[in-house]
Amino acid sequence: MSLFLSDLALAQSQTSATTQPIRLLVGSVPGASSDTYARIISEPLGKILGQTVLIENKSGASGIIATGSMMSSPADGQTLQLIYTPHTLSPYLFKKLSYDPIKDVTGITMIVTSPLVLVVGGNSPIKSYKELIELGKTRPLNYGSAGIGSGGHLSGEMLRIDTGLKLTHVPYRGAAPAATAVAAGDVDFAFVAQITAKELTSANKLRLLGVTSKVRSPALPQVPTMQELGLKDFEFVNWFGLIAAAKTPPEMIKKIHQAMQEVLKQPDIKARLTADGSDILGNQPEQFTQFLVSDAKRWGPLVGQMGLKGE
Repeated sequence: MSLFLSDLALAQSQTSATTQPIRLLVGSVPGASSDTYARIISEPLGKILGQTVLIENKSGASGIIATGSMMSSPADGQTLQLIYTPHTLSPYLFKKLSYDPIKDVTGITMIVTSPLVLVVGGNSPIKSYKELIELGKTRPLNYGSAGIGSGGHLSGEMLRIDTGLKLTHVPYRGAAPAATAVAAGDVDFAFVAQITAKELTSANKLRLLGVTSKVRSPALPQVPTMQELGLKDFEFVNWFGLIAAAKTPPEMIKKIHQAMQEVLKQPDIKARLTADGSDILGNQPEQFTQFLVSDAKRWGPLVGQMGLKGE
């Protein structure tokens, strides 16, 4: 009887472990591009794994609040995070972290990559990139972003370095508030995700000036690249991927990765993920993990050049 009860308890424990909801942490507010991608993949991922995937938005501090929450949770594959570009900058921007954002995490897969779009308000007197530069020569300009170290922040600093203009960075708690600030005229311009740019442009709240990819985006073929506009070395691509804590069992990483591969092959999911011009990647866990290491090294020298300081 004691053996029977022991086996029953173990079986119940295993069942509980595999049916409890998976927490998918997102370091941005609802409506941001990372949140949008998380909501696209969460339901099909849950169906394949046989578990509910619950999204938790923990915005602020370039995603480190969300990563900190994941690191304080059991490394059992039941807590994941959808990260994006600022993750690999966080070692340089935040000096007092309780974890190493590169060594203490493991990649599952990079989901999509996407360029940003230089935008001004729909009611702004600025009608073109040339007019933006001309205005910047007469007075300092303010630009908004999703926060320190975000793609919009990095692109803004790249523009400052390349043009020599006096630009002031105004960080917001996410891409959506930054885009709203541009539309309202609270800041002069911003670099925002294509999905955000398309939605607000259709409502005449934003005007598109340039795209940060090397070639024009299929989603916005009418918008010139920053290189076409005269900045020959200007290129920036946002990336979004799925990670877990480094101590997560390899078999769990493999299981989630395989499920994600199935998700990314579904025609409706592919259509939704690429609707804004993003490209699906879906690489292997070891490839994404190595990318995080190399990307962090790449940004190191640029942080000083951009004048970014750790907090």
